[in-house]
Amino acid sequence: MMTSIRRAALTAIVLALAFRGALLAGDEGRIIATITDDKGAPVEGAKVTLTRTGTAYKLEKVSDKKGQVMLLVLDATHEYQLHIEKGGYGPYDGPIKPTVNDTKRVSFTLPVAAPQPAAEAPKELSGADQAILAYNEAVTALKAGNVAAALPNLEKAVSLNPKLPEAQVALAEAYLDQKRYGDALAAADRFLALRPNDAEGLRVRYDALKGAGDNDKAHEALDALAAADPKSQEAAVRYFNEGAEKARTNKLEDAAVFFEKAVQIAPADPRFAKAHYVLGLTYAKDDTKKEAAKAQLNTFLQMAPNDPDAATAKEMLAYLK
Repeated sequence: MMTSIRRAALTAIVLALAFRGALLAGDEGRIIATITDDKGAPVEGAKVTLTRTGTAYKLEKVSDKKGQVMLLVLDATHEYQLHIEKGGYGPYDGPIKPTVNDTKRVSFTLPVAAPQPAAEAPKELSGADQAILAYNEAVTALKAGNVAAALPNLEKAVSLNPKLPEAQVALAEAYLDQKRYGDALAAADRFLALRPNDAEGLRVRYDALKGAGDNDKAHEALDALAAADPKSQEAAVRYFNEGAEKARTNKLEDAAVFFEKAVQIAPADPRFAKAHYVLGLTYAKDDTKKEAAKAQLNTFLQMAPNDPDAATAKEMLAYLK
């Protein structure tokens, strides 16, 4: 029985050897690669990938404890691309041509990767940079219509960087919204110190002074706005509003001073039709201005033919003929 077993085993070995030889029949080839580091030590667990350009062929293996891997290539007549990688080592890439019906033994060295420098701690932002961040957060709140939420960030921005003009004027506007006219005026003045004669700053300055009840200085700021920007619609609206205040208390001569400035900036703006009417009535009192009075009244009627005062304007025109 023992002899039979040994014969069977021997037969199996012979058959296995014969079968292994059959694997190399045709155009097959083997590649046995040994992978070491730059000190000659075997690299276990390296991923080895064999591909062939222009095809979908792909063979993947992992190196053993000896750093070895065996690749069986069924068609050794072509050149292949070899890629070897493992974390902590530099990769290898290169061509390789198997040998038909033979075993090709090759060695590759993967250099140990240089240690990565520790990530630097983020640099602390300067005051100017922090100011910009605070300002940008405020702008986001303002775009959402939340002035109250924007205000603390605007105050922070100007405290960190008093020379940031955009933050100063935005802060002035926010103070105006909160009816903090004194604070709005201070912010507007700081802005104008950075950007003298800026129309936006002069407008905010006027609004702050007007809100605080300082009419004389408000009128000076309004004139400065019109001088800085002769076509400013903002100035025209404010001149008209000043004139309307006077007209409501029947101070037509005082109203005319402001209405003249409003229509000088925007003579064809129908929003200011009433200014032409008041100017017509005021000029009609002066014989030397009758033609000017008629021109103003006619302009009023063209702009607002259905205005409640249209009939009075027509009567005045008939009187002036």
